[in-house]
Amino acid sequence: MFLINQLYFSSFVFALITFIDLLWKFKRPIVLKLVLLLLVACVGSASYIQAQVADTTSYVFLFILFKAMIASAFMQIFSILYFPKLKLWVNINSAILICFTIFSYWYSVNYVPNYLSKLKPQTIVIVVNEGLELPLFFKVIKPILIGSFFVTFIYFLYNITIKFNISNIYFDRIKKWTISIFFLIINLLVLYLPFPFYKTYPALGHYITFYLYIYMLLLIFYRPTFLNKSALTIALGESFAREPKFEVSELDFINAFYTKLYFTNKEANMEGLAQCLNVSSSELYRFIYSRYDMSFNDMVNKNRISYFIDIVNNPKYKNYTIDALAKEVGFSSRQHLYKPFKKFHGGNPSDIIDSVNG
Repeated sequence: MFLINQLYFSSFVFALITFIDLLWKFKRPIVLKLVLLLLVACVGSASYIQAQVADTTSYVFLFILFKAMIASAFMQIFSILYFPKLKLWVNINSAILICFTIFSYWYSVNYVPNYLSKLKPQTIVIVVNEGLELPLFFKVIKPILIGSFFVTFIYFLYNITIKFNISNIYFDRIKKWTISIFFLIINLLVLYLPFPFYKTYPALGHYITFYLYIYMLLLIFYRPTFLNKSALTIALGESFAREPKFEVSELDFINAFYTKLYFTNKEANMEGLAQCLNVSSSELYRFIYSRYDMSFNDMVNKNRISYFIDIVNNPKYKNYTIDALAKEVGFSSRQHLYKPFKKFHGGNPSDIIDSVNG
C-alpha cells in the first residue's frame, strides 16, 4: 500500500507542475485553458486524496463527480478545437451528465438502503460495488448517457482522422496528440465498467488508475507547442483547406501591410487592418495563419525587426538613438524592442548599431 500511496503522491506533484505550466504558457482560447486546468485539477485532487486517505469511501461523491467532469472536459476539448458548430450539443450533453451524476448520488444516499456502505473505495476510473442494486431509472439513463458520449466521440474520431486529415493544414501537427486522446478515452470507457477482477485484485485497480492519471497529465503537459498561443487555428476546422479561398486579396494585403508599412503603426492591430482591407477580423485571422503560419502579433513584430535592421543600415538614421529607432519601426519604446529582437534576430540591437557605425 505504501508504494501505491507514493505513486499517487507523484501523480499529484506532476499535476501541480502541469497546472502551473498551463497557467503560465497557455494563452488562448481562455475556455480551452479553463477546460485543461479543470482536467488537471480533477486528477491532482483525486491523486492527493488517494495518497493521503486509506479508505476513500467518504470521498465517493467527489470521485463520481470527477468522472463526469473529465468526460465532459474531453468533449469540450474536441468541440473547441474542431467542432465549434457542435458546441451546443456538447454543452447540453455535459450539463445532463453532470446534473444526472449529482442527482443520482443524492437519490441513492437518501433512498437506496446501505448505498455508501456497499461502495468500495473509489478512483476516478475504477468502479467497485458490492451487490448494489439501483432503481431501473438509473440503470436505463446511465447507459444512454454513456452511449451518447461514445457515439459523439466516434463521430469526432471519424471526422478528424478521415475528413480533416485531408483538408486541415494544421492537423499534421496535432494528429498524434489527437489519436492519443482518443486512445485514452477508450481506456476510460472500458475501465469505467465494474469488472469483477477489481474486487479480487484491488491493487491492480490502483496501478491502472495511476497509469491513466499519468497518461492524462502527460498528454496535457506535452501538448503541441503551438496550442499555447494559437489553438484557434484548429478551431476553424475545415476553413484551413490546402488551397483555401479567402475574401482577403493578397495584393491588397501586401500593399497595406508591407508597401504602406502598416506594421510600423504603433496602434497596429488585426481589427484596424481588417477595417482597412474591408474584411472581418476572423477572415483576416484565417488568411494570415494560412499564408504566413504565424499570429498577427508575431507577424507585426517580425517585420518591425526586419525594418529596424534596414533603417540602421540607412545613413539617414545614423544619429538616431535606439529609442528613436524603436519608435520609428512601431514600438512604443526601446524596452518593447528587446524581446521581439531577441526572438526574431538574436543578440542585442546595440550590437547591430555598433557594427554599422564601427
